[in-house]
Amino acid sequence: MKLTAFTLAAYSGGVYAPLLTIILSFFILIAIGYLTKVFNLLDTIDANRLNKVIIYILLPALIFQAVRKADFSIHLVVIPMIAIAIALGCVALAFLIGRALKLDKIVFGSLLLAAGVGNTGYLGYPITMRLFGQTNLVKAIFFDLFGTVLFIFTIGLFIAESYGDGNVKINKLKEIFTFPPLLALAAGYLLKGIILPSFLAAAINYLAVATVPLMMISIGLSLRLGKIREYIKPLLVIIIIRLAIAPILAIFLGSPLNLGSESYLIIILEASMPIAILSLIIGLKYRLDTDFLAAAIFLTTALSLITIPFWQQIATLMSR
Repeated sequence: MKLTAFTLAAYSGGVYAPLLTIILSFFILIAIGYLTKVFNLLDTIDANRLNKVIIYILLPALIFQAVRKADFSIHLVVIPMIAIAIALGCVALAFLIGRALKLDKIVFGSLLLAAGVGNTGYLGYPITMRLFGQTNLVKAIFFDLFGTVLFIFTIGLFIAESYGDGNVKINKLKEIFTFPPLLALAAGYLLKGIILPSFLAAAINYLAVATVPLMMISIGLSLRLGKIREYIKPLLVIIIIRLAIAPILAIFLGSPLNLGSESYLIIILEASMPIAILSLIIGLKYRLDTDFLAAAIFLTTALSLITIPFWQQIATLMSR
């Protein structure tokens, strides 16, 4: 089994120190984003604008660059299947527990949406790059685009339409096939092997390099504390599902497939991500319980500082 420098370091001295350093550096950037809102340097409108810049310009550049450098393998087909299976398992569990708790309709719908949507892009990509290098980023991209994003634009929107108080309808197929990061992935494969003009390659690289710090700042700018005390039970449920059950599912689904150490660790890394900011955006559009979603995003993001290194430690031990 091929091991990266990261996994070798994990075997010899444990995973916590190197991974904690990476995550803490990202949380500093998230804190900077949050403080810009606290001190009125930026506001929610600016977060929406920044997200558009990331989704339509920076993230496509990062994905395009990563895909051109990566080799295609059968693992890239299997990874999204595992991602969707994890999302469906988490939603099914949330459905059963939510019914047992007799939650209000919009809280119940918010719980289902949050259970299936991890922050596999904004947080998953940067951590994957730092741990496994840009050549392995394509595995996180496939997990995110063909797992998380596909889930969001199909089952996720169905949940939002069914349990939200809004009357918004979206052409789901159009949203999927016009999603800029997905178009960038296709362009990267189509132009793979073609030498780009140096000025164009340099421009794409500049955009790609800017993606990670602005992603982190965007997360901080988008975080809201919400009314945590009013949602104790559903918040405990979503914390357990997203930060414990999802990585456990990834461990057991990935173990028998002999995907290789990097793919296996990346799957578990992506599965251990906190709730995606996008769930709040969908909640706002479809009038789900945005106070619950904001509180869930904040809490899972904060707790992931502990849980992400923990699950990588477990995954590393199991990938020996």
